[in-house]
Amino acid sequence: MSLNNVQKYALTIALLCGVSGMPTLAHADDGQCEMMSAVKTVDYGRYRKEDMQKGSAEHVGKVYNGYGSVTREFQVSVLCPDTRKMRVSISGAARQNLAYRFTESGAMKIAFKDGRVDGNAVQLAAVDIGAVAVQGGASQVTLPPEKALAAVNGTEVAGQQFTATMMVTTYLSEKAFSVTNATDFTETLTLNADTLPAQ
Repeated sequence: MSLNNVQKYALTIALLCGVSGMPTLAHADDGQCEMMSAVKTVDYGRYRKEDMQKGSAEHVGKVYNGYGSVTREFQVSVLCPDTRKMRVSISGAARQNLAYRFTESGAMKIAFKDGRVDGNAVQLAAVDIGAVAVQGGASQVTLPPEKALAAVNGTEVAGQQFTATMMVTTYLSEKAFSVTNATDFTETLTLNADTLPAQ
């Protein structure tokens, strides 16, 4: 497989706290593949410490202490006019390339599950961006920065439609709750789809 024919498509998702968002259909507009989600804005509403779960989360070898939100889930899809291998990656502010940043006082864990290619269930794998070979696979994977989500079934799977459920969990440290005034937290993630030839 050659990486010379990689095509890129993007979808931006804003994660908000304290601001209302309107779900809309978002897609790439280059006339080829489309990246879609019924959700463009993920609104967590008001964070209240007493409503959040206290604890710690280990993410790619680093432990984050503080308060975790309810996990938000939504489906993302990549649709192509012909058969291709499709990979999804995320651009956004990172914390030491271990997790995504959620304000100065928190982090986000991004995971995917329920992968399907052309309607058939597939395993998911987090691979280095630009990697040629894809190995392994699981029904659910965490996607850290600098990795891409690939569909596998022994080897990487090609098709015309790749869908998966994206799960976003935010974590805030104790410091985030020490301010006396209400604060709006906003982070923006961009979902990118890279497509490769089927063979």
